[in-house]
Amino acid sequence: MAAPLLKDLIDIAFIKRLGAACRQLQPAFNVTEFESLVLNNSFAELELKARIRRVANFLYQHLGLPFTEACEVLKPLSSQFGGIQGFVFPDVIEQFGLDLPEISLPVLGHMTQFSTSEFAIRPFINRYPELTLQQLALWARSDNHHLRRLASEGCRPRLPWGQALPQYKKDPRPLLPILEQLKQDPSDYVRRSVANHLNDISKDQPELMLQLCQRWFGQHPDTDKIVKHALRGLLKQRHPKALQLFGYQPVAVEAKLKLRTLRLAMGERLFFDLTIELPAASSDKLRLEYAIDFASKTGKPRHKVFQWLERTVDEPELTLQRSYLFKDLTTRKHYPGEHRLSIIINGQIVTSQNFILTDGI
Repeated sequence: MAAPLLKDLIDIAFIKRLGAACRQLQPAFNVTEFESLVLNNSFAELELKARIRRVANFLYQHLGLPFTEACEVLKPLSSQFGGIQGFVFPDVIEQFGLDLPEISLPVLGHMTQFSTSEFAIRPFINRYPELTLQQLALWARSDNHHLRRLASEGCRPRLPWGQALPQYKKDPRPLLPILEQLKQDPSDYVRRSVANHLNDISKDQPELMLQLCQRWFGQHPDTDKIVKHALRGLLKQRHPKALQLFGYQPVAVEAKLKLRTLRLAMGERLFFDLTIELPAASSDKLRLEYAIDFASKTGKPRHKVFQWLERTVDEPELTLQRSYLFKDLTTRKHYPGEHRLSIIINGQIVTSQNFILTDGI
């Protein structure tokens, strides 16, 4: 059975529940008209963000209040809805409160505690960078872990689904004090955001991010985990400084790769076996990955690296098995043609082999 679509969380049942909740807080709220306008003939075709925007727009219109007064209804209303459904309320603030940051920012801080304001705060960062970063810095010191996470997540330079922050792709240094404050946060929820934030920075300013990680590494076990997760992109790119930070040195190995078939069809698994022979009397720290150069629609191979294992190896030989399923994902589509499987040890490609994927017809 296919997984439910995220957009279906913004459904008729949610709209009806939202309308009833609004009526409880604002007796003049016209529930029937609100539901009719939101759930028109085109609603079913709308994707998630478009549904959220529509609901937020009509919600604010039907409250029929000045923005400041509407916020006093929206704050308790937002506390009744979490997750994806809770995205609606920060979207109201983003649409109608951008000219009033002193009012809007505290409201976004309230709302993030029940869902997240990480997307809605980004237009405020772009328009009022100094003011908004001051607010984020205050939240980074909050007792509430949702606010501390927003301090990091809201200003990520490359937040998925979020409005771009081009100024911080170019120069993320104004964000670093916030990350410094959160680098040993007691909440794993917050620390994961810091790691993802640093990974964003690594895509545009890798040297700056590496310098920061070199300062942080070895200070605390939790910070070391942040650094490891933050560097995942550079490690997969076999960046020498990232590998060296974790002690992955070039190692003399003999690797034998065997594909159980050199031709398979879409929907089948590629099974492969690997034998690694290491020098006698050695104890090496190994980072083992495999990479596939996928055939593409354009004809240019798409290189994708997959983590396999990381460990210190004392034995002279390792024998391993692995497989990859050629099934389309939302983030990866497969095309028939010649592919190449490579084995990577400590950042070095040690052996490769080609194989053919057919469409199965």
